[in-house]
Amino acid sequence: MKSPPRAKQQRGEPLVAKILETTLSEIARAGYENLSIEEVAARAGVNKTTIYRRWPTPEVLAISAFERFSDSNGPSDTGSLRGDLLDYLKRYREVCRSPAMLSLTRMHFSGGFVGKLGELIRERTHSGDCDALVMFQRAVERGELPGGTDTGLVRDLVLGSAQHLVLFRHDQCTDERLQQLVDILLFGALNGGRPPKAQGARAKQRP
Repeated sequence: MKSPPRAKQQRGEPLVAKILETTLSEIARAGYENLSIEEVAARAGVNKTTIYRRWPTPEVLAISAFERFSDSNGPSDTGSLRGDLLDYLKRYREVCRSPAMLSLTRMHFSGGFVGKLGELIRERTHSGDCDALVMFQRAVERGELPGGTDTGLVRDLVLGSAQHLVLFRHDQCTDERLQQLVDILLFGALNGGRPPKAQGARAKQRP
């Protein structure tokens, strides 16, 4: 009786993608400090020498994985700040479900931003923050936000709130919930962080 044919070994780009995806999944599972090339090889179904030839250390392997999967697509440009944010946050929600973001989140809470990998993550985080800031700067130029708006603060409030919702309330992170979040925070930004005059006047009349 003939034995069943062996699965064809992946090569080239598909093999690289599989190894790097497995690396991020392993960081998310075990933590960067416990990243093992042998374990990655076993989970990816490849010989460890296949990995060592291209990525001689766990740090080099992790850096390659993050470089491959953390490229930003840039800020949205739908013509309105609300539309930009909703599109951006929906894409962000999907990214947060990826092994790359799970790994990044784990490293953030474990203080794993060290060495060359730490430098890469800080660089990509700064780049992402700058990309997001563009949306708010455009809104000021279009007159959607008042001149003099602290765009960095508004960005941090919107993205920080969205990050909490996506990462820690993921079962509640529906499109409708994201819309509510954006509308509430933009309402405050439109008023310069102050309550509307009518509400302010009523507040002064209270004993």
